[in-house]
Amino acid sequence: METRLTEAHLTPAALVSHTMIRIQGEQDGDLAVYHACSPNARLRLQWGGILMTMLNAQACQGVLEGFSAARSAMTLIPRQIPAAPPAAADPFALPTVAIDWTRRPAYAVVPRQELSRDRKRQLKWLDLHMGPVTFQILDQAGCVGAVEILQAAHHTATRVFLDGPEHAQDPTENDYTPPPST
Repeated sequence: METRLTEAHLTPAALVSHTMIRIQGEQDGDLAVYHACSPNARLRLQWGGILMTMLNAQACQGVLEGFSAARSAMTLIPRQIPAAPPAAADPFALPTVAIDWTRRPAYAVVPRQELSRDRKRQLKWLDLHMGPVTFQILDQAGCVGAVEILQAAHHTATRVFLDGPEHAQDPTENDYTPPPST
């Protein structure tokens, strides 16, 4: 049997250019920190089917800023919609999206609506576009839960990353001023 060397290619065999993630209902997350207070620090956030790795406090603050902007538009969406049936009994069989945030993402919040398939009601949600990821925020409970998880991640990031003191201001506070675009 012959083994093929695939390491020689500089271009990956495949690239995901965009994905959509739905956020609804109560949110639960788990934080882990690796190599704190060093140039190699990493903050891992496991959140449902999402695995986020923050590589600096700037990125963490930017993701929180995007969700905070969505929070200001959430009066347009339902408070809480019924939870979808569980995808699988085995938690290892759930679809997972892994995102490595290397810097502050640009974002846009877009209120969306359309008729349901049966054409009897209007469906409303928010699209939060962040580069190659669009978060579809389906209800207020999901948005609030996401902000809470990301606030905990941001609070941790300001203490474990070398750029933490520069990005310590909380985007959910009323006196928050976004940094200038670079």
